Amino acid sequence: MGGLVFTTSCRKDDLTAKNSAVGLTLTNPAGLQNVKTSNIELTFKEINSGISTVIKWQGAGTVLPEGSYDISLDGDVEYKDDNGTYTGKIRGYKQGVVIKGGTVNVEIPLFLYDAAAKFVFKEIFFAGTITPQGKQYNGDKYFIIYNNSEDTLYADGLVIAEAAFLSTTKRVYTPDIMNEAFTAGSIVMIPGTGKQYPVYPGKQIVIANNAINHKEYNTNSFDLTKADFELTLLSSIDVDNPQVTDLINVNSFMTMHNRGFKSYILGRLPEGTTVESFKKDNFYTYAYTNSAGGETKANAYKFPNSWIMDAVNLSVPTVYEWILTSPAVDMGWSYCGKVDSDENRFGKSVKRKVLSTNPDGRVILKDNNNSTLDFEAEAKASLMP
Repeated sequence: MGGLVFTTSCRKDDLTAKNSAVGLTLTNPAGLQNVKTSNIELTFKEINSGISTVIKWQGAGTVLPEGSYDISLDGDVEYKDDNGTYTGKIRGYKQGVVIKGGTVNVEIPLFLYDAAAKFVFKEIFFAGTITPQGKQYNGDKYFIIYNNSEDTLYADGLVIAEAAFLSTTKRVYTPDIMNEAFTAGSIVMIPGTGKQYPVYPGKQIVIANNAINHKEYNTNSFDLTKADFELTLLSSIDVDNPQVTDLINVNSFMTMHNRGFKSYILGRLPEGTTVESFKKDNFYTYAYTNSAGGETKANAYKFPNSWIMDAVNLSVPTVYEWILTSPAVDMGWSYCGKVDSDENRFGKSVKRKVLSTNPDGRVILKDNNNSTLDFEAEAKASLMP
């Protein structure tokens, strides 16, 4: 497709706000032939006000109030390759676009996305709880992984990785690998022989920080002794339950940022890839300009986007700066706490919304690769009594 598109809309505040024309150049995904798009919907979200303008594009032209916008696009696509003609879904995303003065032209690369059901993050409880004495309690954090498909899937070898970067601090990291891989700090993996841990359609697994009865230490918490797996933490904070299988630490210890400055991906190493070969082949040294103006170098691991089955970006509305994934795997973000260090975040999680329920009672969760739309922010932790 590729061409200049103008969109028009009218809002009450247009009479007082300064307006600008917006021109969009939509760039087709590489390698596709005879691309035809339809049902294109554009969403312009003004970052400061939170106001969204949604336009169903039919070739008409438009004007927007000046501001800073996140622009997202959803639509249908038909395309050809050497094997035939296909249909699917297409998306685009551009962060922090400043629209001011005259006509502003923006290029949005389009990408295909696959909504095929699979394992997804159902819930991430990262904030912890608070004791009756008002102290933070962090041992009861957890992940819930859900089988959103119609098939029996196996949890063996599932990988959870936490971002090496912060969603509250945007830097120019070089080399920039975001379009090809997730930059991972701590990485954990479920052990198994390949078919040791079946997860049936509509069922879930719980991965606990510490799989113990936390009510014994904090009456405001809950019992995690029935968790399916537990993290292996630093010895100073690790309370092992020998009845619950420990995850393998591929890199570092996963403590989960309790204000939500990180992002998480769920994936799997390809068949034949060992932990050792993964670490050797995906070691990543990056550099950025620090606050003093000098260069800082650090190390992390690349987790290729093609290995990712789900991703969730997290942040805090008042300090959010950017998502830590390629928009091809997650083009939104969710949160617990509207301000940094919000005391109201304790006991709350980000929880995936329900799309529908089948006649057999199996729940289908929303999975549009957009955590802003797919997750309920500041939900009550589902394991909380």
